[in-house]
Amino acid sequence: MTAAGSILVSGAGSSIGLEVAKSLRRAGRPERIVGTEVSWWGDRIALRWCDDVAIVPRGDDPSFARAFLEVLDRHDVRLAFLSTDVEIEALAPIRDDVPVPLSAPGADLLDFCIDKRLLHDRLAGSGLVADSVTIHGRADLEHALHDLGDPVWLRCAVGPRGRGSIPVRTVDAAVSWMEMWDPAEGETWIAHRYLPGRNLNWTSVWWDGELVAAALGERLRYFLASVAVSGVTGNASHCRTLPGGEAARVAEESIRGLGGRPEGIFSVDLKEDAEGRPFVTEINPRTAFRPLLYTQAGFNVPGVFARVVLDGSLPDAPLHDAAEIGWEMVRNMDVEPLFRHSDDSPADANDPR
Repeated sequence: MTAAGSILVSGAGSSIGLEVAKSLRRAGRPERIVGTEVSWWGDRIALRWCDDVAIVPRGDDPSFARAFLEVLDRHDVRLAFLSTDVEIEALAPIRDDVPVPLSAPGADLLDFCIDKRLLHDRLAGSGLVADSVTIHGRADLEHALHDLGDPVWLRCAVGPRGRGSIPVRTVDAAVSWMEMWDPAEGETWIAHRYLPGRNLNWTSVWWDGELVAAALGERLRYFLASVAVSGVTGNASHCRTLPGGEAARVAEESIRGLGGRPEGIFSVDLKEDAEGRPFVTEINPRTAFRPLLYTQAGFNVPGVFARVVLDGSLPDAPLHDAAEIGWEMVRNMDVEPLFRHSDDSPADANDPR
């Protein structure tokens, strides 16, 4: 064990966790990188980028929180990055009692990031989020279709990667989908005004209530989109960095609009309407876009957060547009991702295979 201790990356063998670990390696931190995983397979994948990997129960196992705290103590962890929603939700009841800094925000803001219904209720009327209706029954669906337009975007209030998302045009179609998805009726559903425009992400680092650095990206294509009912899977196969502009303003105001004292990594997803106006759809309490794209573009989000928390120093990066504009990332299932800058793109740059 080095005097610098360790930085922990949860779900280090997952898609996001791997990119967080890779970004920390690129940052050249002196700490050891310790990952957590739930299986032998995850352990083998994560060990390529971690100094050690601890096997813990799944986030939905009642013993997860205790096991997680034991890992923090055993490996002298100084900072922990949480990569999966299920683990963040499991730690939410004890969030402010965890003995090391976490990348997830404090309890004063965490609920708004976990439950999209609470987020939209808090920001309703601000012009930052699209109009929405919480669905309790057929009457709410009829109201949504009448007031929000045709179609409406129906989805689960809790969960990652567009969980339960589908555009619907009739009450019967919506009811059938909800019953098929959740026959036990344990889900909370919300319907939004349909936003057909660009799918954007604004990832930001906050500390002591202040914005440290942020950048904007766009999802262009998705894995398995052709077999997804909504055409969106939440797992981008092609994405790029963009100038922040109005989307960055809306995203930043949405976080400030929650109140509290922001600290941690906030990843704000936005969609544009037909006129190109951006609206917040959710705020994730973790890196939720492609952290490795931002790292390639000069905004190493995990590295910046570690520098602020562990070194007490600000990054050598602009407050806004911290990532260089014009970088693209193309991913495939079985190979390392490819990067290119728009200045170097060939004529078929918009048609990655």
